[in-house]
Amino acid sequence: MQFNLLTILLLLPSLVTLVVLRLRRQPWDKILSLLGWQPGSPIYYLWALLLFLLTAGLLVLIAIFVFPDLYRHPPQGVTLYYYARLGLSFSSIGIAFLNEFFFTALGEEVFFRGLLGGWFMRRCGFLVGNALQTLVFLLPHLTVLLIGTYFWPLLTAPALMGWLNGWLRYKSQSILPGMFVHALGNTLGDALAMWMA
Repeated sequence: MQFNLLTILLLLPSLVTLVVLRLRRQPWDKILSLLGWQPGSPIYYLWALLLFLLTAGLLVLIAIFVFPDLYRHPPQGVTLYYYARLGLSFSSIGIAFLNEFFFTALGEEVFFRGLLGGWFMRRCGFLVGNALQTLVFLLPHLTVLLIGTYFWPLLTAPALMGWLNGWLRYKSQSILPGMFVHALGNTLGDALAMWMA
């Protein structure tokens, strides 16, 4: 598994929030609910799987028909480059999923959906709050444009998944269903690079 400093940085604001709320004697169940750190109803894991299946087709179409060279010859420094070198196998997909779950989805969902999304949606309502957290989530993904501005269609995936994971967070009151969708979506992209390279 690969170490990811960004994950630590994304976890810190929520951990600080947890400590501050505990020092203010807030009950654990309220803190965990505010941060979305609770299991959520099983039905939302089924929703997560359905949303993944529906959006997976979009990612596959983009990979095969719009940007096949990105997946066949990923540039050095991007995650796809690392996974393309592994080759497609059950173990490489398992490694990719664990990396994506613990070193990408965990930090991003805790920060963007758990802390920011929860805060925005409590204060602005679902539609505005979810749109705001989606826009903030999209900002770091704009770095794909540094590779080339013609890669802008790739931004549809994080925008769509950011909004859908925000919906999951709102309905389930948990970040876990969104973490699974996030990790599965990223793993699918990794597997496409393994297969196409």
